[in-house]
Amino acid sequence: MLSSLRGARGLVAPVSLLFLLLPLSAGARAEEPALTIEEAIRLAVSRNERALASGERLEAAEARVSKARAFFFPDVEVSGAWSHRPYERATTVGSEQVVLSKYDAFNSTFTAKQVLFDARAFPVLKQTRSERDAARYEAAEQRRIVAFEASAAFLMTLGYEQVAAAADRRVELARQTLADASARFEAQITGSNDVTRAELELASAEREATRAHNEEQTSRLALANLLVAPVPARLDVPVALLSPSPELGTGDGDLVETARQLRFDVAAQKKRAEAFLYFSKEPMTRFFPSLVGRADGRWTNEAGLSGRNTTWTYGIDLSWSLFDSTISFAEARERKALARASALEAQALERGVELDVKTALASLANARAAVDQAGVALEAARKNASETSTLYREGLANALSAADANQSLFEADVARTRELYTLGAAVLDLYAAQGLDPEGKEPRP
Repeated sequence: MLSSLRGARGLVAPVSLLFLLLPLSAGARAEEPALTIEEAIRLAVSRNERALASGERLEAAEARVSKARAFFFPDVEVSGAWSHRPYERATTVGSEQVVLSKYDAFNSTFTAKQVLFDARAFPVLKQTRSERDAARYEAAEQRRIVAFEASAAFLMTLGYEQVAAAADRRVELARQTLADASARFEAQITGSNDVTRAELELASAEREATRAHNEEQTSRLALANLLVAPVPARLDVPVALLSPSPELGTGDGDLVETARQLRFDVAAQKKRAEAFLYFSKEPMTRFFPSLVGRADGRWTNEAGLSGRNTTWTYGIDLSWSLFDSTISFAEARERKALARASALEAQALERGVELDVKTALASLANARAAVDQAGVALEAARKNASETSTLYREGLANALSAADANQSLFEADVARTRELYTLGAAVLDLYAAQGLDPEGKEPRP
């Protein structure tokens, strides 16, 4: 459904690890409020330029409807003029002197036109209305896409943050192992190789921690750019998104039909096809006659021989295009082809909803299974690391085994994080395929 969602999968915070990490950061960040995913969505939708630009395009479509509707209203024009002459002309008619042109002449005209009938106006108005409706759905869809991108970026940032925390824990464990190895070497219980291996593990752990913190910072910058706002140090974990209910994703047949009704992109494409259909009807309406009623009035201070300062007329203008060198037929043919192509695109988009929904359902099922498997592996890695650490302190294991156990724990920790993010992204994918918002609710156009 959304390539930006599917392409962004990589990391997210494990819920179990979160509750381990919260006490570590709560003291340092207690004063700063956490950014929730709902607030991130609100910031992105209200500030991101793509969402705002879609609203402006909708405003332009509304203006085009008003422009097409104006065809049914009269046009009224008033003009006036003043002229000064160096002389005045007059003549005598009978016994009365009549001024033909004065030193200062004033005149004004009034013209009103009203279209009484023009068949072209009706398909044009219907076309612009359909385009306006399509623009409304497209604006809502653009806001929805931005909301999903913000959700995915939020999860990614949170995931990198937790991976960085896991890397820090690996560093702490490596330092403890190095301290134990150094103490054992000084007591001549073990050889220098254990110290060297512990130093190598610490260097590797610090390198991974540096990389993880750099990825976290990069992800925060990307999230801030999407939200058009700075990202607080604390991010609130969307537990509901990372631990969806078992009922989510059941009844795929009903989900497909519901998605076809809710998807804004499908509705927008249908309206575009409808607009093309009305657009294709306009050329043939040119062969109907058009009637325009008009009224003209004129006032002047130079009555002249007529003796009238005010004159007015009204009437009806008729125009009828009987033949236009087949241009209308060619345009009708072209537009009908475009209308059929647009209808086929709408049909393909609507048919693709089933693929989107079923693909998202399969991804969700696989993600749930992967989270369970990664959780089992993480518990086994924790148990192994704890047992190996105990054996090492008792002299029953060497530094190599301790370092391997530490690395395995880190890798299992990161794998669990990645699988949880994949689960969250799968939930978002399903919501997107269904036409819902990132909170699983029906959005409004």
